[in-house]
Amino acid sequence: MNPEKKLVINIIEREHVRIHCCATPDDGERVNAQIIETANKLVIVDATLMRPYAKELREYADSLRKPIDRVFVTHAHPDHWFGLEYFQDLDVFAFPETIEEIKNFAQIALDFHKTQHGDLVTDTVYLPDKKIVDNEVVIDGVLFRLFKIVAAEDLFMLALDLPEDKTFIAQDLLYNKVHLFVGQRSLDGTLCFDGWITALKKFQNENYEVVLPGHGVPADAALFQENISNLEKVKSILLASTGENFVQNIVEAFPDYGLRSMVEMSAFFLFQMK
Repeated sequence: MNPEKKLVINIIEREHVRIHCCATPDDGERVNAQIIETANKLVIVDATLMRPYAKELREYADSLRKPIDRVFVTHAHPDHWFGLEYFQDLDVFAFPETIEEIKNFAQIALDFHKTQHGDLVTDTVYLPDKKIVDNEVVIDGVLFRLFKIVAAEDLFMLALDLPEDKTFIAQDLLYNKVHLFVGQRSLDGTLCFDGWITALKKFQNENYEVVLPGHGVPADAALFQENISNLEKVKSILLASTGENFVQNIVEAFPDYGLRSMVEMSAFFLFQMK
């Protein structure tokens, strides 16, 4: 990893909150952690993948000089919870199913990413310690709505919105100009596409003005249809591909999209982990 690389922080002003979208570079999978800054508190959504960026995320949050009320982990893919190493002094919330998924698949995730990044990723499984049981929470006077999504980019996912600010915190329910990870299968072995598209259609007519993807820069509600179209296209390519040509077929179909490694990870789980 190039030590010169840093988080790219995009600050978005809304009426009731300030949002700090903290994006890692390519070697950190362009994953976003979101810091929601209210008048008096901070809420962090996801913790990134690699140690240097997770440490920087915590240092940046601390520099805002407001107490961190909690951390949300949106799902069990490691680029969203490995960085919890730097947030163990805080309440970390996730759905019960996500906590179990991390328990069940953590060793596979650790082994895979250790081969890619060595000591730049955690050695230890850090589990969220609080279970999400409500579908709404008010933090410092700001309403957060919490949505459980099943069988999309991951088995179980949290998406959040701030209805008073017309803002949707999608995380990996949406990507922006980054190759999709489509290697997740449902518990019955089916592919992720149909459940993911169904979830996107549920939210696309909610009149959000700001949507925050899990990978790529913040956008507006047009990103819902773009992701739906992309998923339909990737599904058709996958069904016509083999393990030998899937990656190249996807890269050729989306020449202006970043992070080829996401396609390679998809191929690994789709073809080698059957």
